[in-house]
Amino acid sequence: MRPISVEEYNKVKDEKLKQLKPIVLDNLHRRSFEGSNDDDDDISGNGKKGDYSRSREGISGRVAPRNPRFAVYGGGLEDISEFFKSGNYDPNTPRGTNKLFTKEEKLLLNRRIPDLAVATSGKWHPLHTLAASGEFYLMTSLLKHGLDINAPDKDGWIVMHKAILGKKQAIFNCLLRESANPFVRDKDGATLMHYAVRTASSQMIKILLLYNVDINLQDNDGWTALHLAVQSRRTDIVRLLLIKGADKTIRNQDGLTPLDICLYAGRDKRTYELIKLIKQVEIYRNVELDSDLPTFT
Repeated sequence: MRPISVEEYNKVKDEKLKQLKPIVLDNLHRRSFEGSNDDDDDISGNGKKGDYSRSREGISGRVAPRNPRFAVYGGGLEDISEFFKSGNYDPNTPRGTNKLFTKEEKLLLNRRIPDLAVATSGKWHPLHTLAASGEFYLMTSLLKHGLDINAPDKDGWIVMHKAILGKKQAIFNCLLRESANPFVRDKDGATLMHYAVRTASSQMIKILLLYNVDINLQDNDGWTALHLAVQSRRTDIVRLLLIKGADKTIRNQDGLTPLDICLYAGRDKRTYELIKLIKQVEIYRNVELDSDLPTFT
């Protein structure tokens, strides 16, 4: 097929149109072309004959369309001819892309590095939020952008505190592998060991001990992890701390040892069990040492 120019196309089109009779479609917004006089040809009603773009604009209240399919909707071949001659149709205009997104949406989608300053507040950092919610993959992706893993919030908490309070074991292990500080203290002097005891996370307690966190460190009020464990009346945590070397003789600022706190709790079965655990601390330590010795068969 031989390519033709626009002039040749218009010439052939005009010859074909002369051979055809006008087609009239039912349309309440237009008048029939059959039997119409010169006044009927004034579609726009503004006294200008054949002004197609203004007629369409006056009927629908919209601007003149640039697509022939929409321009001649409800019209005939004469409407097509008028549209091509009106100057609104340019066959050489390249087809543009569909605007599916706004400029702001495109900017956000093309942003490779997140704006962390916008998403940060004094109470919650982006890294803290992801750690508390357990978003492992998003948190590791965020760490690749150079965030300070030990940055505290206004309460002195770092991301490790959020992981412990949320009981996110996998997040806790990942943060330690990423060089998070296991020796950090909050504004009250509490260590991560205090928080692990408060949430009764025995596995986190064992991991902190592997990182040489002192089990007998005191907060600003003189409380150790063993004081908190006895106050929470968790026999399993008390047993674990005693086996791992917690000192039962340390006193807080009120002069109370863990045994004194236990006696203040009341007289019930749980109190008796806690007293028994504290008194039998040497037995549990010997059991722990014996379990570490190799066995021969």
